[in-house]
Amino acid sequence: MKISDIQLTPLKIGKTLIRIQTDSGIEGWSEAPGGSKVVPGRSVEVFRAYLEQIIKPVLIGEDPIEIDRHWETLALGKEDRMYKLPANVVGAIDIALWDLMGKEAGMPVYKLMGGAARTTIPLYWSVGSGWKKTPDEMLDDIKEGWNSGYTAFKIRMDWKGWRQDSNPEKDYDMFKLVREFLPNEIYLGFDANNGYSVSTAIQQGRRFEELGINHFEEPIPHYDLPGLKQVSDALDVAVSAGEQDSYRWWFQQLVLLGNPDILQPDILNAGGPSEVKRIYEMAITLDKPVMPHSPQAGINSIASIHTYSTVQNGIRPHEFSTEFSGDLDEIAELYGDHVIPVKGSIKLNNKPGLGIELNENAVQKLALKN
Repeated sequence: MKISDIQLTPLKIGKTLIRIQTDSGIEGWSEAPGGSKVVPGRSVEVFRAYLEQIIKPVLIGEDPIEIDRHWETLALGKEDRMYKLPANVVGAIDIALWDLMGKEAGMPVYKLMGGAARTTIPLYWSVGSGWKKTPDEMLDDIKEGWNSGYTAFKIRMDWKGWRQDSNPEKDYDMFKLVREFLPNEIYLGFDANNGYSVSTAIQQGRRFEELGINHFEEPIPHYDLPGLKQVSDALDVAVSAGEQDSYRWWFQQLVLLGNPDILQPDILNAGGPSEVKRIYEMAITLDKPVMPHSPQAGINSIASIHTYSTVQNGIRPHEFSTEFSGDLDEIAELYGDHVIPVKGSIKLNNKPGLGIELNENAVQKLALKN
């Protein structure tokens, strides 16, 4: 079996479908970085350039099952080919190759990765744009998740541009209102989205601790690793980081210099299932809990859940957000109902690959026309 082509199909729902095709007729699927609302986004066009100029020339004609070799070629270069592609580009290809290998083997991806510790994965309801919402508006969005059966939550600030310590009191009032609505035993995290200085993050974290907080995410800019260590060392609440970080080497520096309590790799940003699995193994060695970032319903999120399901101590909920997902009915029509959460969890099926049921009629209906 050889790779015969790799195609991109931008869709009206804000996703771009990747199809790695083979001469045997088996395909592997994933979604490209970036969106495709109305017209393909700039990030998709960047991905297309990588695809045409680098990825196709080195992968077409190759055996798709040699996933590690292909990952090394794309991420690190090989012989005279020293391009070292961005992690999210490598990750998108890696997801599709795992899906393809599972289909060829007739096994779910989680079995190829050594077996699932669990196949039903709890999710937390992630709600953002706190920077422009009132506390009452945020509470209304949390209630939507509560009424849908979720039992874990996170509120995000999603700051736009440079936003250092602009209104921590409003942030506190928002968290307090949500915390008072939810029962004490219900999980609630707070994502500052890089919005605080070190001193404000420590002060804010201590106030959140008094109310009851389960994790404090990206309290300061993600590149300030010494500052992250100051915050992590000062607080009792678990501080989390890693969603923006690429490859295991950065995660090694994240732990050595920033020492967050929880690592949060993103299936694309970190370099795909192959690399996320390595990061999980590193986290287990270092006794660090993991909590994946991949909140959008679709192929990539299912790939993240397959990988996370193999972690024996992966007991924290996986992120989910309707804001990043688009129309859930259209996504279910495109990929199958099982990619949509039911009462706050995703249950993985035992179908080959990622278990996606691609509806070709829906692809045609949702495809953006050139």
